[in-house]
Amino acid sequence: MLKLIEKEKKDDIIKYCLERFGLRQKNLERYHWYEGSKNRIFIGPEKVKRINPESLGLCIFRLDKTPKPTTNFIQLFGEKINKNYIILNKTETVKICKGENLKKKIDVEAGFVALKYKSISLGCAHWNGEIIKNQIPKSKFCNINFL
Repeated sequence: MLKLIEKEKKDDIIKYCLERFGLRQKNLERYHWYEGSKNRIFIGPEKVKRINPESLGLCIFRLDKTPKPTTNFIQLFGEKINKNYIILNKTETVKICKGENLKKKIDVEAGFVALKYKSISLGCAHWNGEIIKNQIPKSKFCNINFL
């Protein structure tokens, strides 16, 4: 069941977004925040009181040990992310879109990162210091014929 997120939990996620991805608070405060089943966090419009939807708006995080940003989050806020992102070249972008992981030397904090090709925000990955582990959902994998 969808419910408004607790203020403390919302503040923790916003703090994570500010510190991890360098977003500005004003970019996140303009949405209504909800918590759904399976520790999913949604942003969207004000909830309609006559119905109780399972989800409303976009799922932007899954909460586990740490917040895990979704592809929706990276694509929605990607142009405003100015920290902990990786710019991929054409070959790397094709591999990521096929669902592959990458080995690459980069200077980024370990943890979740945003993947970008030029100015296009692709999705989320996890950087462990050696491997960029693709976190884009399998349903979004594709073969790119041209870039």
